[in-house]
Amino acid sequence: MEIIDLYDDNKKLTGEKIERSEKIPEGRYKLSIHIWIINFENKIYIQKRSSNRKIFPNLWENPGGGALSGEFSEQTLQREFQEELGISPNLHNAKLITTIKRKKDFVDIWLLVQDFNIGDLHLQKEEVSEAKWVTLDEIEKMMNNNEFCPTFNESFIPFLDYYKKIKIIEIKNNSL
Repeated sequence: MEIIDLYDDNKKLTGEKIERSEKIPEGRYKLSIHIWIINFENKIYIQKRSSNRKIFPNLWENPGGGALSGEFSEQTLQREFQEELGISPNLHNAKLITTIKRKKDFVDIWLLVQDFNIGDLHLQKEEVSEAKWVTLDEIEKMMNNNEFCPTFNESFIPFLDYYKKIKIIEIKNNSL
C-alpha cells in the first residue's frame, strides 16, 4: 500500500494523506515528477511503457512518477530514476525547470544531464520495455506518428523551451 501526501491549490502540504489508489478529493492535489535526461551528445532519453501497463501500454514517454508520503520532489526524482533505469542519477546535474498544474496533481519538470549507455540500464520490466536516445527531430517524427503518451506534450513543451535557452554549449560543458 502506497501512501501519498495531499497539497492545496497553492502546492502547500495540507497534512492529509491518502492511499495512492484512492480518489483525490476536490481541491487537493498530489505531487508528480517528469524527468528529462540529456546526454553529452544532446540526445534525449525516452522509454517505452511495458505492454502490461493498464494505461498507455507500448507508448513512449520520459521517466517519472508520483511522490510517496514524506518525499520531496528531488527525492522522488532519485527514487523513480533508480527504479525505472536501474542506475543512480547524477543529482549535481539536475535542475527543476518548472512546475505545471494539472487537474489532480502538480508536476515538477526536471532536467538532468547524464551520459550512460542504454545497454548498462536495468530497466524496471513491469513498467519499461525499451529505452533509447533520440534527437529532437526524431521526437517530432514520433509525435506526428502518435507514438507518445498523451501526457508527454504537457512536459515536453516547457522542457523544450528551457532546452532551447540553455543551448548546446552548456550541456557539452556538463552543466545546467
